[in-house]
Amino acid sequence: MKDILKTICLTGIIIIIFILSFVIFSKVKYNVFKMFSRNELALNDPTVLILKSRIEGNKLRKAQLIPSELSDEELITFTLDNLEENDYQTLHVKPVKITCQVNKEIFFTSNGMCNIIVFENSKINEYIDKYFNIQRDISYPKIEYEGYTCKNDGKKYYCLKEDYQQDYVAYSSIKDAYETKDKVVIREYYLNIQLANNQRCLSYFNQGICDSKDASNIHYHIDDEIIKRDGVLYEHTFKRKDNSFYLEESIISDER
Repeated sequence: MKDILKTICLTGIIIIIFILSFVIFSKVKYNVFKMFSRNELALNDPTVLILKSRIEGNKLRKAQLIPSELSDEELITFTLDNLEENDYQTLHVKPVKITCQVNKEIFFTSNGMCNIIVFENSKINEYIDKYFNIQRDISYPKIEYEGYTCKNDGKKYYCLKEDYQQDYVAYSSIKDAYETKDKVVIREYYLNIQLANNQRCLSYFNQGICDSKDASNIHYHIDDEIIKRDGVLYEHTFKRKDNSFYLEESIISDER
């Protein structure tokens, strides 16, 4: 009876060792395959810099970002962050009794000149198709975002741009980047410093900066080593589409 139990125990141990060895070997083999099937990219590679600029916006920083799960509001704020000068027109509307009347449907309240940017609804669709591979019509009647107040008349967005006090400073440092057959992966450390968090703020800036509660005029250099030490490591995966790339996924990496 004891011999049978010993045999069973020994067999069980051998099976467990075999399973663990198989799992470890498979993981190593997979990582080696990944390593040799990718092409490392220079940190100043034009493609890397262009793609990195698309995910600079703080509002899109999440533990896991999957484009198909972004709300219409988030997609519009992303577009506002990335608009180029030739994407919109600028209107300067003088207020009458604090009301800036743009057209029959759209007006804003202001004590001074209203500086309004105007862009077509189709511009939103163009951006989200190019950057996220999302094909759907976006329609959002009103949105307020970091100094913008935007209203939609069914065809165009009219956005009043006012002074805005940014209450955080963000820094990033690319760890590495590589491309595979149809993807580009960028891994970067991201450090967000909220000025309202006085204890954290004082770890990087002096009291005067932290008391200002306005980060719009802060141009303070922080060493890459500090960003890597205190920042969160993100992994952004961009997938090739025609001659460009769109964001497939952005996650917090567990590899430091």
